[in-house]
Amino acid sequence: MPQTLDMPEHRISMVRQRTAAFALSALLLYPLGILLPVVALERFGHRQETSILGGISELLGSGHVILGIIVLVCSIFFPLFKLAGLLVLSSESIPLGARGRDRVWRFLEITGRWGMLDVLLVAALVAAVKLGDLVSIESGSGLYAFAGTVFLSLLASASWDPSLIGARRS
Repeated sequence: MPQTLDMPEHRISMVRQRTAAFALSALLLYPLGILLPVVALERFGHRQETSILGGISELLGSGHVILGIIVLVCSIFFPLFKLAGLLVLSSESIPLGARGRDRVWRFLEITGRWGMLDVLLVAALVAAVKLGDLVSIESGSGLYAFAGTVFLSLLASASWDPSLIGARRS
């Protein structure tokens, strides 16, 4: 049986709207984060820029299939699922029911931990490639867009109140 919610209707509406606003903002910034160059590598006078999507393509094309799939799942699928899930949870018009919304929330809690794995991979890449004066690494605009997506996504998650799942006003 759904729990009784002792929260004013305007507060419930505010939580839903804030969560949806953060999630939509992240979703709008997301394509820039995966398509624009994230890192620029200059080695012996040759400059190479790569985006997240380009990096995944290069990993898969060069035979690093497992690593490419990990980056694909953690950088592409998990963020999209998280943002879509938060939009579903914050929408009253999607007829999902308490059980469905609870499943969505549990999925978001589980996958949310893996969404930052790509940031760790980029940090490991920069640490591994940094060879003093021989190699120069610069962050690209895609990194800032992707970081903005991650930040807005975290705000959306933090603004959501799980007690709204299955709760009914008394």
